[in-house]
Amino acid sequence: MNIIKSSLFILLGIHFSVFSAGRGTSIEVDVGAEAPAKIVIYYKGVDITSGELNFPLTVNSVSQKFANTSDNFYLVGNVAKAKVVMESLPFELTSINSGGGAIPLNGYFTFNAQQTSADRDLVVPVLNRLSDGNSNNGLKVTFESKNRADDYAVGYYTGKFTMVVTPIL
Repeated sequence: MNIIKSSLFILLGIHFSVFSAGRGTSIEVDVGAEAPAKIVIYYKGVDITSGELNFPLTVNSVSQKFANTSDNFYLVGNVAKAKVVMESLPFELTSINSGGGAIPLNGYFTFNAQQTSADRDLVVPVLNRLSDGNSNNGLKVTFESKNRADDYAVGYYTGKFTMVVTPIL
């Protein structure tokens, strides 16, 4: 009887070893991917995200101030909203001629027919496609001199300002 029990244990042991060897060992693999937030800035249908924009100020015939208002900027990306602010304060153009004069500026954002100071955070929608852009979801930028153009010395004035767009997650 011991021989039968021993044989049965040996057969079960072999069967268990074969079963285990056939299955092998296993691990679970946790697979993931993170899509980073991405926003592209479009102006007049062109991606200007990593570039510069020439924005000359001319004398406004009504106010007699140096002024310019942009066409709509559109933000396109994979988030719903973004925060926009214009950095590089003070808003000022500096004379490149001798004398070192300056033209202080006011900067504004216009969004959804409301004007706000460009040095304050403004939350705007981010579009899925550029073709979704319209006057209600575009952002305009305005710069104007604080005084009339004839209050400043003759010469050429220049300045650079940075519009920072931050995705809201």
